[in-house]
Amino acid sequence: MTDLISDHQQAFVKYLSGSKPQSTRNNPLLFGHLWPTLFPFGVGMMENQEIDSFGDSPFRKVDLEVHVAHLLDSGKDRRFQKHTSFIFVMGNLLQPRKAVFGAQLSVKRSWFPRVHELFYQIESETITTYQAKLKKNPFAKAETQGEKAVAELLKYVDYISDKIPGSIGEVKDRQQEMFSVSNCEGLPHVFMTLNTADTKNLIAQVLAGRDIDLDKLFHDMKPNAESSERAQFIALNPVAGAEFFHLSVWVLIEILLASGKTSPDIL
Repeated sequence: MTDLISDHQQAFVKYLSGSKPQSTRNNPLLFGHLWPTLFPFGVGMMENQEIDSFGDSPFRKVDLEVHVAHLLDSGKDRRFQKHTSFIFVMGNLLQPRKAVFGAQLSVKRSWFPRVHELFYQIESETITTYQAKLKKNPFAKAETQGEKAVAELLKYVDYISDKIPGSIGEVKDRQQEMFSVSNCEGLPHVFMTLNTADTKNLIAQVLAGRDIDLDKLFHDMKPNAESSERAQFIALNPVAGAEFFHLSVWVLIEILLASGKTSPDIL
């Protein structure tokens, strides 16, 4: 595996890889191995529980998502924001955790007696064998009494996931919310599409770490030179693009629509 420095014109650090998978939980050294340029001194990695061994130390446990958000918002060099893989790898780690640890099973109250009856007809070995059968053939029919109980039980149980950004569950929640508002308040009279155009706005460039002199911005400019440079700054810092979108939506809702209840976190 390799860890690229934010400036692509510089050299990169090459790190040896192996065929043995590494655990992503309770393994803070893994992050140091993945990104040696982000943690050059081998400290500050996420989920480091060894620091609690100092007894009365003032340190406390920090959630992984909170720690990642802090790293993306810290440092003058913006090395975490500009890194080519950090934000995507950590996003892929956080999303499955939310899906697994926030998942719940729900059953209608009227179905409790039947679910209770089916539940005691199922053994752990039946679940394992039936699961293996479905992996080979998703359309396989239940044969034994236990497998038939499992198949019937699935009809009564619904899977409820936590609110994960971008997930199907969140989309359904937003749809239900829109339907509820329309039923109560009626259909909206105004529809509006917001296009933030981060590559054409100077505020987005400042959030991306660019030092802009407005007095010299248009001096000796070649055709399309400025637009290309702005696109590069945003492409190298997707966090700045997200911050600019958040700021644009806040300005629209709180100032243009005169809500005035909150303030953006990035200011």
